[in-house]
Amino acid sequence: PKNNEEIEDDAPEMRSILIREAPTMMTVPSPLQLPKMPTVRTPPFSKPTEAKCNWELETIPKIPELYHVGRSRVTISNCEGQEIVSRISDCLRQQSLSVTFEENTAVCETSCHTKVIVKIFEDYEQFVVEVQRRTGCSFICQKLSRAILGAAKGSKAAPAPRVFTIPSSILKEMEREEKAKEEDIENALHLIKQKKHNVKMLGMSALISITAKSNVSVNESSLDFLSNCILLQAENDKNIQSKLHLDALTVFANLLTHKSIEAQYVIDKGLLQTLVTDLVHDNLNVSYQAARCLTAICRFYPTLKSNIASFGANMAMDQAYEEGLARHKSLGSEVQQLKLLSNVG
Repeated sequence: PKNNEEIEDDAPEMRSILIREAPTMMTVPSPLQLPKMPTVRTPPFSKPTEAKCNWELETIPKIPELYHVGRSRVTISNCEGQEIVSRISDCLRQQSLSVTFEENTAVCETSCHTKVIVKIFEDYEQFVVEVQRRTGCSFICQKLSRAILGAAKGSKAAPAPRVFTIPSSILKEMEREEKAKEEDIENALHLIKQKKHNVKMLGMSALISITAKSNVSVNESSLDFLSNCILLQAENDKNIQSKLHLDALTVFANLLTHKSIEAQYVIDKGLLQTLVTDLVHDNLNVSYQAARCLTAICRFYPTLKSNIASFGANMAMDQAYEEGLARHKSLGSEVQQLKLLSNVG
């Protein structure tokens, strides 16, 4: 048989061509930048209702025959099941977790994206409570597991750790470390602008850690990617964009709290409306970071209180406060400060 190169094409011979102007191509945004969201009208906030923090279970299911119980568990007897569930609910609120209840399962997530699952079963007049890690830091999961299982047994919460004075020699070393912050910030921003999602998240985590401690020197023009992450609302709380949204809010809350950036940047980028809307976000960790941003703005830039009120912050704060009291301790405390600073009663 003949080789492919020796086979002639069956197509007719080209005798003439028609040349036209090339069509206009759509401009595709760079993969390193997120598109800015158009300004939308603030949605009406629902009137605050009595938020429910209790894990409502009519009946606690029995443990399945083929179910393998994890190592992080406790067995509790001589106690009503609803009392155990109430103890766990209160512990989750104290830990300031974003929680979703699904029958005998509580899905909990921290602000650093560590997700754990709490389950309760009945087993021969006893109750079994287990904690499983799904994603995130194993060290944080271990701390949460101890707190939740201890609360389920009725143990008192561990006392707050003692605070010690930092020796002067260490303080001098910390001053020298301050000079390296600018380079650390540049490295973190470089990671955030990479294409791979895990690299972006690593950069976000580093930036949160750097900005959380004290005032830092940062070029506001380098924060445009973060502002776009805040403006671009995620379709659900499980994709990478939702994590970037929460982390970007955390970074801005740190920067505003330590006066590392001016509030005018928030106004110029159109973030103020999004911050007010995020007060009633389904993820209470997002609500908490939005409240931190608004609290810092009201504390250091009181002239902007009227701008915040114009986006319906009054009702949003009431709703967030009720949710915080019921389900998220840090959110409740932060919104309480925000209401006092913004003169919203």
